[in-house]
Amino acid sequence: MTQTTSRQAMLEAAEQIIAERGMPALTLKDVQIAANQSNKSAAKYHFGSREGLIEALVELRMGPVNARRQELLDEMERLGTPPTVRQVVEALVRPLAAETLGRPGSRYARFLVQALFDPALADTIQKHLRAETYRHVHHLLTDLCPLPDEIAAWRTDNIVMLGITTFAAREGTDRTPAQTAAIVTDLVDTCVAVLAAPTSVPTSSTPDTTEQTDPQGVSL
Repeated sequence: MTQTTSRQAMLEAAEQIIAERGMPALTLKDVQIAANQSNKSAAKYHFGSREGLIEALVELRMGPVNARRQELLDEMERLGTPPTVRQVVEALVRPLAAETLGRPGSRYARFLVQALFDPALADTIQKHLRAETYRHVHHLLTDLCPLPDEIAAWRTDNIVMLGITTFAAREGTDRTPAQTAAIVTDLVDTCVAVLAAPTSVPTSSTPDTTEQTDPQGVSL
């Protein structure tokens, strides 16, 4: 097994362990065993540490997501007209859909669900998920949402989490390509509706800041 193949095998093993057993189950030893690595120092050689392994996995999966998202943003810019909510939601949703529901054997959305809620790794994950393309889409959606800025940011975070959890729930299930396409399209429809829905929050009052979250506290 070449170094490249060994590295890839360990990344896929780490993704599977976290997706199926949770972040606490991830150790370099278990990754080596799951990836059939006879060299006991293989994981440390390639990644340095558990956190380095996770960073490498996020970089591997988010590279295609960010590239496709940038393509969609560039397409919107070339049109020369203000983007619609649906166009921007599609730029948010469809790239991750391709890397999860569209990639056979993917466990990445389930990995994200586990990783995003692990306090010990939140900073590591967020550092890599906050790509420029994500920040741009988040900003556009917040601006396009017809609600006060703070609530608009909450709504945008809500659809991000909806996307991640929807993909996590659907990964690993038997689907036809037509069903996958329908799931993604319906998710886009739902996200557009969430952004457009009226709010019952009294907009004249200021919510208690102790209950607020970072407006960009989640990302994909």
